[in-house]
Parts: sequence; C-alpha cells; structure tokens
Amino acid sequence: MNLRRHKTLLLLFSTVPNSYSTCPHSSGQISGILPPNDSQHQNLRLRRRLDTLTSHPETHDAISEIISQRRRSLQSSSAFTCLSTASYAALKDDVAHIASNITDFGDRGHFLGGILRLAAHDFMDYDVGDETNPGGPDGCLDLTHANNAGLSDIWCDDDDDGGPVACPFKFLYDKVYSSVMSRADYWVAGANAAIAFSSLHTLDLPFRWGRVDRDVCAESSDRLPADSGCAAVEGVFLHRMGLSWTDAVALLGGHTLGRGDENFSGHPGTWVETAEESTVFDKAYYTELVNRPWRPREVAGGAVDWTWGGRQLSVMMLNADICLYFDIPDGNEQNCCTNTERDCRGFFNDVQCNTTEIVRPEAKATIDEFLRGGRDNNDAFFGAYTSAWAKATELGNENNLNDLQPTCVPTSVPTGPPTVSTAPSNAPVTPPPTAECRDVELFLDGRGRERDCAWVLSRDRCGRFTDECPVTCNVCDPVA
Repeated sequence: MNLRRHKTLLLLFSTVPNSYSTCPHSSGQISGILPPNDSQHQNLRLRRRLDTLTSHPETHDAISEIISQRRRSLQSSSAFTCLSTASYAALKDDVAHIASNITDFGDRGHFLGGILRLAAHDFMDYDVGDETNPGGPDGCLDLTHANNAGLSDIWCDDDDDGGPVACPFKFLYDKVYSSVMSRADYWVAGANAAIAFSSLHTLDLPFRWGRVDRDVCAESSDRLPADSGCAAVEGVFLHRMGLSWTDAVALLGGHTLGRGDENFSGHPGTWVETAEESTVFDKAYYTELVNRPWRPREVAGGAVDWTWGGRQLSVMMLNADICLYFDIPDGNEQNCCTNTERDCRGFFNDVQCNTTEIVRPEAKATIDEFLRGGRDNNDAFFGAYTSAWAKATELGNENNLNDLQPTCVPTSVPTGPPTVSTAPSNAPVTPPPTAECRDVELFLDGRGRERDCAWVLSRDRCGRFTDECPVTCNVCDPVA
C-alpha cells in the first residue's frame, strides 16, 4: 500500500532543544507552575494552540459529540481489576475520530504528534543503572522543562473559553479512562492509536497494561537525548535504556511524521519533502536521509542542522539524524555534505561526508535493510519498530504487565489506576447501573459544556437529550 497517496492522516513527531542548562522550573510536577514570563523562559510559555478545535464550529461540535458519546458508553465501568480489549479499542477509536474531525492539517498533526511525544518522552528517561529512580514509562513528565516544550498543548486542563474540546486527550483520560488505566498506560495506548491511524492501520503495535504512575520525577527531563549527534543517541538509547543501534534507528524513524518548530526546538522544517508527506508513518525518513544532498545550516541561536534544496523548501535533519548514516562529529562544527554530486556541489569545498560503515556499522546496515524492497515496502521498518517500541514502552515493567482481557468483571469496591502517589483522583466515580434504563450523571452539550438531567428538565430539552436522561424524560420501556 502506498500510504503517501492518502491525505487524511497526521503529523506525529517533534524535536527537543539541542542544548539547555538546569532550570529551577524543571522540577515541577505534572501540573507544574508556569515559568516566569521572560526571555529565558519564552519557549516554555509559547503554545502552538489547537485553535481550530474551538474556533471552527463543525470541528468543535464533532469533538464534543465524540467526548459525550464515550462518557455515556463507558459510564458503567467504574471499577475494574483488568483492562479489556473493548476499552483499548474504544481509546483507539476516540483518537482516530478526534483526529479525523480536526480539519486543520497543522492542528491535527500537532494533536497526534503530541500524543506520540508524550509516550516517547516518558520512556526515554529510563536509566537501567539507577535502581532508586530508573524512570521509564511511568506517566511522569515535567511540562515546564524546555525539553518538553509544546506538550502542554496536549496534556492540559480545560481552557476557560474552549472547555474540554480544547484539551480532548487529557479530558477523556480525566473523565473516562482514568477509571480503567494508569496515565502511563494511557499515553502508550494513545501513541499506539496515533501510529495505527497514520499508517492506515497497517502497523498495529502490541500493548500490555499495568504501568505504575509517578507524580514527581525531577531527574526525567535532563535524561532526554539532545540533538547534537550520535553520542547522545548512544548514551540514551544504548547505555541508559539498554537498547541496540537497530532499536535506536527504528525509533528515530518516528521523525518521518511531523515537523520541528522554531519556537520550541529551534529547528524549523519537516524531515520529508512536503507537509503532506509528513502526515504518513512509513520509511520515508530513511529514504530522505540517504538520497537527499544534505548540507549544514545555522539556525537561530547559533545551532546547526541540515537542509537541502532552495530557500523555498522548509526541510531539515538534525545532527542526531544525519549521524546514523554519515560519520559527522557532534556539535555545530560541520564541514561536509552528504552528496556532493547533487545540490551539495560547491558547498564546503565539495567535501563528501563518509558513511558510518566503520564507526556505526549496525546503524548503517539497519537503514540499508529498511530501504530494500522499494518505496512502498515497509515490512523491515515496521518489524523493527514494533520490536523496539515493545521494549521501550515496557522498560522497568517487563515482569509486571498484563495482557488485555476479552471481558472485565467489576470489583465490589471501586479502585483507581495504579499509582505511587496518594493524591486523590479527580475522575468521577459512577456506580454500576441498576437497570437497563437510567440517567447519566453528567454529559456534554453541543458546545462542550457539562450538563445534568436536572438542567435538561428545567430547559425542556428532552427532545434532544433522551439518550442521556431517559428516566427524567420518561422514555424508559415499562418493566414487565
């Protein structure tokens, strides 16, 4: 299947800043305090808001209805000791339906890309050598840290004006899925849904549940890889996470989706030729990496990334991408081009970058393997990505996770998701239904505002909300 012929998908990955120092605002919790409004913290406060979720009436109403329907359908699952295939499938459907109803291409990409980044940034802080705070997929990120800039658009609380529609991914967790899975499980499951959607369901990643949440992780953000080169890639993926070069190369293939942002990472552009191509999850990242004539360029702040073509193209690769196939030094002192026979001719005295056949042979061999079979054959890439993703998302939890179950039986006492925090959950606890016909406690109206059945009765709205309030509206079938 040629995935790039389909135009209704997404953007999925972004980058982290290439350098930063420890900041007193980097130790906040998940709901952290906003940093100061000054130049030093400007990139932490900037939000590429998902404006069309609230400003476009059709988008707003469609997402509001998706949220409302899901709250009704899972209303009775207040306490489970397992995670069912139905709940997992429901989340995958929700992500796909919300994404497909975001008509603005950039906002759709930022929504789905942020979900994937949440999961990736959560597991990339794993340190196999730290027995006290190993990190890994534990549902804990410091959203005020420069490394996580932009993620507060995705994991956010209700906007005063937009309501839950402004932050649909987190709202669905708080009001629906927090009763059946931990935050860490939710991020991984959501990322699986984003990749399934972007690959037209040709890549369905494995999932097991049971990750335990943490609410404070001061060490997390400083463990994320910088984009300076392959020393950082090797240090994070191989040494701290315990993965292989094949795993690292496969996971970085997520850059085939989405774009870098000048306000957040300082590196503007897509990894592939067009914005349309950056909405498809396939092996194009590797095709672009090897076949294009990449040359260094200086961006704002003096950092260096790589580009090709003329000024009209907004394309880029990071040092951490180029170094997988070409032997370049870490840092900003770059003096070669990846293909001096093409657009690179005349740059840097026509110095050709050597390949990594000697210094990183496994990385180069992995990319060569991915490129075999033609443009539309993603089998090798998808196979390696599946293996690497399963390892990365289960780090530190390998012996504690459980398979999805066909059905789940409610326990007699409601329990929340696994967590090491004693903070109370803000998710509503709803008792199981006592009859087929009953009112829901809360629902969303067409503008995304929470309502109850008393409001329906007082406003004479039974004609519209009989599904939510069948008892109040007196439409229940009589009991024989």
